[in-house]
Formats: sequence, structure tokens, C-alpha cells
Amino acid sequence: MTSSNVPEASNTSGFTISSVQELNALPKSMREALYLRLIPEEIFARFRIDRESLKGPLGHEAVRMAAFEGKPWARVEVRATPVDRDPLLMVDLSTSPFAVPELTFVQITDPISERFGIDRTEDGQDTLFGSVSRNLPEELRSLQAGLAPGQVRRGLRLLGRVLECMEEFCRLLGVDLFLVEPLFYHSAIIYERHGCGYFFGRELMDEIHEGFAPGGALAVKLDGSSPFRQPGCEATVRGRSWAIHDGILERPWGEVKMFKAVGSHANIATFPGGVY
Repeated sequence: MTSSNVPEASNTSGFTISSVQELNALPKSMREALYLRLIPEEIFARFRIDRESLKGPLGHEAVRMAAFEGKPWARVEVRATPVDRDPLLMVDLSTSPFAVPELTFVQITDPISERFGIDRTEDGQDTLFGSVSRNLPEELRSLQAGLAPGQVRRGLRLLGRVLECMEEFCRLLGVDLFLVEPLFYHSAIIYERHGCGYFFGRELMDEIHEGFAPGGALAVKLDGSSPFRQPGCEATVRGRSWAIHDGILERPWGEVKMFKAVGSHANIATFPGGVY
């Protein structure tokens, strides 16, 4: 698998794809070369992954792709070493019900940073990164280390580059926008700062901001009743996100969908001036 099999832009070559399922029906070398475009060049350079063989410095298969014919989804995964528990990059892509590409999951981790086991309960059950169950001792360690909900390790500060790669990927397919799924409050704020707008859920984000204002319905719940609901959490994106993750909203976090228009910045800030 190499990058030399990538077709040129659709509007100049007649190459058109309207769904991930159609992309997965392409010859294996062609579809994998397209998905390869979702990996920022910085990852190849920093982790010494060969662009042609896709092998790491230890000779292992550093890049893996799951993109099967007939399936409406694909996954691109990069690992720094063959024994890494976590990928340094994972991108899940699908075609949304609105017939545009959607980034359903993005994970970026620093493989040499400390790990926090928030993804498993104390008896080993999958928490889906804390979305269906929680490992409170590990989440507390994560909070104290300055991480946000859902993080098993520190990131690499490459989300913006992944979104840029996704924009280029969409240009290649002749698509004007893509959707993103913010799994946590802080994810939505970060996506905002990289130019994403709200397909739906903007009202919820505004309600949250109002709720964390002095005397607001959420601010008064920061009563110290748990480590994740400490007074002052309202002042930072991460603090708010932990409180929301801890169930401070009247309903679970969700019902937020965002979009990124190719080549355009939405200029939205639902937490103006908020520090991370």
C-alpha cells in the first residue's frame, strides 16, 4: 500500500464518491491510499513511519486500516510500537444519515505519557471511555493530572491537523462539509476553536454557558459533593466538562452534532474566552 495510487480531485478527473460504502468498494490499494490521507504528515515524521511501507522503526505494521467492501464505515489506526495498548491515532469515519462523511470518533494519544485506566471498570468491563460506566479512582487520577474526561493519555495537540486532513480528504471526494461527533463538552469547545459549527445542539451549549454563570443553575451545583463538582470548575473548559461528565446536567450529555465546512471557519464561541 502506497500513496502513489491516490486519484486526483474528483472535479478534474471524473472520480466521484458519494459515500464511505462506495469508497470501500474501490480496489483495496486505491481506497487505502485515500484513507491514508487522514493521517497528518507530522505523525509519519515524529514517529519515523515510512510513507511507502507504512512500517515503523521497529519494522512493525504501524498503520492499519479496516475498510471492508459493503460496510458504511472505516477505521484508520496508527501505533508507535507493536506492543502499544493504545493507538497514537485512531480515526473512525462513516457516512451520516445526512449523506455526508462523518468523523464518528477521533482518538489522539501520546504513547509515552502516563496512562489512566478510565476505559475499564475496576472489574475489567469496558466503560466506552466513561460514557456507559465509570472507573472513579482512575478518573480522579486523570482529573488531578490535568486531563479531560475520556482521555486515557495526554494528547499530541494534532486534532487541528486531523481536521485539516479531513478537509483535504473531502476536497478529494468533491464534498463541501463533514460532520463530527463531540463525545464530551470539551470536545465540542475544541471543535468550535478549529472552525466547526453546530448542525444541532447549539441551544444546549448556550444553556450550559448560561448555567455556569454566577448564580446559574449549574454553578450552584458545584458544591464540592464530588471531586468533579468543585467550586471554580465553571471557570475552565476542562472543569465544566468534568462536572458535566459527573452528571450535573438534567440529562446525559449528547444530542450535539457539529459540522466543518471545507475551507471555512464558523467563528462560533459558546464559552467566549474560556481557558482550557
